[in-house]
Amino acid sequence: MVATPKPAKTASVASMKDMQRFAARQLAPLRGCPPGLANKENGCMAPGLLQSATRRFSPSHFGMRAPSQGSYYLRDGYLVRLDARDRISSYIPLLGGALSIGSIWPRAYGPVTVPDYYRNFYDLGPDNSYRYADDVIYRVDPASKAIIAVAAILTGDRVSVGDRLPAGYDVYNVPLGYRDRYADSENANYRYGDGYIYRVDPRTQVVNAVIELLT
Repeated sequence: MVATPKPAKTASVASMKDMQRFAARQLAPLRGCPPGLANKENGCMAPGLLQSATRRFSPSHFGMRAPSQGSYYLRDGYLVRLDARDRISSYIPLLGGALSIGSIWPRAYGPVTVPDYYRNFYDLGPDNSYRYADDVIYRVDPASKAIIAVAAILTGDRVSVGDRLPAGYDVYNVPLGYRDRYADSENANYRYGDGYIYRVDPRTQVVNAVIELLT
């Protein structure tokens, strides 16, 4: 394990407990239709969805802990859940899909205050400058509510050298203060998770170094 300097502010025992409780939170799927279907007056039907879908997905495919009952399909950056009449009953905006940089933050996911440690470590600023959903902290423009960056992915995973990186680390998420030192390249990708930076083979997604930022 490679030792690196600690951040300017380390976590206290109390704040670590707050972080663990926060990481265990579960956000429910949003009821109703995704914005693209909500105003089409079609009873929230999914035209052509079943015909074009090649496979079903579980929220666990995307590292989510949402209820797995029902049939989920991908549609326009959302994971949509169908009821017995093949109507969309709920949906989940996906990281890199509906929750991609430049997208407008869904109104149904309001601000969530993160523990002070995360706020300080990622320099998140006031509550209106970030949002949280499904273990990901996003930076948003306070005026337009557009997503401008992915600040952190908080999976709670514990990964060792030789392991494949779990699902959910597709987006570069190294804290700002370390990005000059740990930038992606052709030979190595870097991903952050709960106090550690992982150096990953870009082709195999196998972790070949674990860099500890917190002790």
